Amino acid sequence: MVDLGEYLLGAAQVVALVAALGFAAHRLRARLLPEWGGAPARLVEAVCAVALLTWLVQLLGLLGLLYAGALLAASALLALAAALVPALRPPPPAGAGRGDGPAGPGRWEWAAAVAIVAVVVGHWAVTAKHAADRGIFNFDSLWYHLPFAAEMAKSHSLTALHHPETVFANWFYPQGSELLHAVGMLLTGRDTLSLFINFGWLALAFLAAWCIGRPWGRGPLSLVAAAVVLDCHTLVVRDPGAAKNDLAAGALLLAAIAILISAHASRRPSSPAPAAADDTGANAVLSGMRKEVRSRREGGAAWDPWALAAAGLAAGLAAGTRVTALPMAAALTLAVVAVAPAGRRAPSLAWWTVPALAAGGFWYLRNLAVAGNPIPEIERLGPISLPHPERLQEGRPDFTIAHYLTDTAVWREYFAPGLHQAFGDLWPLVLAAAAGAALWALLRGGDRMLRWAGAVALLGMLAHVFTPLSAAGAEGAPVAFGINIRYVVPALLAGLVLLPLPGPFARPGPRWALLAALAAALLVTDRPDLAARDEARAFAAPFALLTVVVPALLWSARRRGAPTAAALAGAAGLVALVVALGYPLQRHYLEHRFANRVAQRSVPGMGLDAAYRWARGVRGARIGLVGTTAGFAGYGFYGTDLSNDVVYLGKEGPHGAFNAIPDCARFRAAVNRARLDYLVTAPFLNFIHPDDPIPSPEARWLRGERAVAPLVREGPVTVWRVRGPLDPAGCGPANAPLREVPKTPAR
Repeated sequence: MVDLGEYLLGAAQVVALVAALGFAAHRLRARLLPEWGGAPARLVEAVCAVALLTWLVQLLGLLGLLYAGALLAASALLALAAALVPALRPPPPAGAGRGDGPAGPGRWEWAAAVAIVAVVVGHWAVTAKHAADRGIFNFDSLWYHLPFAAEMAKSHSLTALHHPETVFANWFYPQGSELLHAVGMLLTGRDTLSLFINFGWLALAFLAAWCIGRPWGRGPLSLVAAAVVLDCHTLVVRDPGAAKNDLAAGALLLAAIAILISAHASRRPSSPAPAAADDTGANAVLSGMRKEVRSRREGGAAWDPWALAAAGLAAGLAAGTRVTALPMAAALTLAVVAVAPAGRRAPSLAWWTVPALAAGGFWYLRNLAVAGNPIPEIERLGPISLPHPERLQEGRPDFTIAHYLTDTAVWREYFAPGLHQAFGDLWPLVLAAAAGAALWALLRGGDRMLRWAGAVALLGMLAHVFTPLSAAGAEGAPVAFGINIRYVVPALLAGLVLLPLPGPFARPGPRWALLAALAAALLVTDRPDLAARDEARAFAAPFALLTVVVPALLWSARRRGAPTAAALAGAAGLVALVVALGYPLQRHYLEHRFANRVAQRSVPGMGLDAAYRWARGVRGARIGLVGTTAGFAGYGFYGTDLSNDVVYLGKEGPHGAFNAIPDCARFRAAVNRARLDYLVTAPFLNFIHPDDPIPSPEARWLRGERAVAPLVREGPVTVWRVRGPLDPAGCGPANAPLREVPKTPAR
């Protein structure tokens, strides 16, 4: 457990880091984009803060200096340097850059938006409370997100590859979001902050959605449209209270689009904003188109280079979070070039590309150095074979949706049920609205950047159809389709936020009708009302109140003329209250984390419950894992205080390969080299039939070995105490080399 003093020290360190980065980001934005204000300015600052933290962690990690003290000192120096940055342009006139759109949102629209955000946050908080009650239970988080973060924090370095198992080469995945979880572990010594980090990405997505509708005076409508996707089952059951990064990539891509739209709106020579709020219906569309034609004839104004740089940062951070963000990031690159006026395209591309590469290129450069390929998952480009790690084991076939486009049986048995689970009864309407809004923007949007935003969203949806693993599973049985719908969430978000922008929604009547329709769609498809029946509602309602309603009231009071000192005092009081409430919450979490006292709350539910309970009381030990079931849920073995060293035993190969050890003698030698205190043997996880695990030979290879003794058994899973070196020569005829390493069957 963590005593009060240790908790307060960790909380103080978190507050200090956030304050330093927030100040630095605000100062840089004020110096480089002084005319920006309101929501777009806050969005740029949020992106800059994430980028600054990413760079600090990467720099310290490359030097092997990733310690809490070093990170805090570096952030303080960064804040000091930002304070000394001179203004590069004159400050804007008094009042410039303020407001939230041509006319700003009405009071009731603003209140409706706050209410919708509170509903979504409350729904997310239910899942987070379940994780706080039993431990983080998301499969991917236990598999690699949190182990990667823990290894960064424990090793104080980013140079080593951590191998969680031998089936998927996920050590080559970009790990931008894992950096944030590593920082939380580094500052607090526990993983409690990982329960709530994804709420930050949720906030960023809402802010970006508001900014996309803002130039048309429809920020609240775009925000509510985004809520339909952000509260979908696919995200609600996976991202809150976990380390999943699907929304992180989606929020950053949406932020890049929002910054580009805001920058393009502000640079137009004919009008400060397209289709202003006093334009109505077809007149607004025609007016915007005429202004755009005039702008193009005159050659247009150049992109603001610092705005381009901020958008490039967001796109680069998205690519540095998930490989699946690359198609939309590439499409945004084309948009920047296409929208730039003739003669300014090369400079615009440079201002976009350099920050994007700086923000997201680290992991791809590392892969290039290790494997000779920035994306080792891509093994071929047409007839050209690329360097890649050879894999002896496979999880499941990686079919694409395109493979089954004309297969009516697959649509009936897998695709339609998966979409229904993700988006509820109105799933056809949700998909049609996202695609239709993007298509309208592409074909009828009067603003060039708006048209390209539609194209980017459509390209993202199309790319998902051809994405490997989008319909993973045995031939004719794409069981992973529903799980992997999350890959298309960024594109659906980018499309749906464009829904309120057609001209008719400039009028009050259609605006309120659309707002009501979107709110109804949210209730029908996502069923947030079910949260009111969950036992976690006693946590979810106060959580939404503290994180949404109270900050909104403080912001509103400041906008209405409340003194700055009073607003700061209110914000400080809110932070103090959150810190005070966090201590009992953390104690509750650490007391129940992976205790698995109730059968229906078992974590991870793959025969590892007893082993997880055992690991809770182990500190400072070196624990080896074999058998991919243990590898896919390896995070629980780090212990409550994350002090255990966890290593999956395997054989390294060319181009970063890491494969199963094929025979007894080499396995025993690997155990000796690892200098283990404990060893966990488990079966091979059968992805096609998870309830029917495949035997893995390592436990058999330990028969007759006196240097190990079983401590905990649960089905085919055993925890062994390693008392000394194993004898590689002790492998008898029963331990003959494998003819074939275990792998998932074809069906």
